[in-house]
Amino acid sequence: MTIRRATISDVATLVDLNRSTQAMHAAAEPDMFRADPPDDVVAAAFRSSIETSSSLWLIAEEGRACGYLSADFREIPESWCHIRHQVCYIAAIAVDPAFRRKGIARALLSRLKAEAAARGVQRIELSVFAFNVEAKKAFEGLGFRTLIERKVL
Repeated sequence: MTIRRATISDVATLVDLNRSTQAMHAAAEPDMFRADPPDDVVAAAFRSSIETSSSLWLIAEEGRACGYLSADFREIPESWCHIRHQVCYIAAIAVDPAFRRKGIARALLSRLKAEAAARGVQRIELSVFAFNVEAKKAFEGLGFRTLIERKVL
């Protein structure tokens, strides 16, 4: 398996990889997620993010593209309640359903950890929707712990 930085030339592949994850979110939360976002709109958003200096996009390949991870490096300023710190926030991890449970997410996260360490960032965070039980289990298996629960009314 190869994990490498995604580039603008990978955008069409990233859009393809995103479809199953988007469909799952749209099925679970149809009032929040689009079931059919136009490919050109998704591609433009991904392209813009890849070009942002604070973002990191990784792509996993095993014979073909099989997963991706996008993350943002952020500086949290000191405030009345927070100490100043840096965080790497994982915006998305998507793995082709045919490649799940084969260590793709673990390999992507390992590469992200190395990049974060090289930047002096120790904290990596992500959000996961309550309906996504499979992802929650996977993230716990990768060492993530629950920090906050967000409720909606």
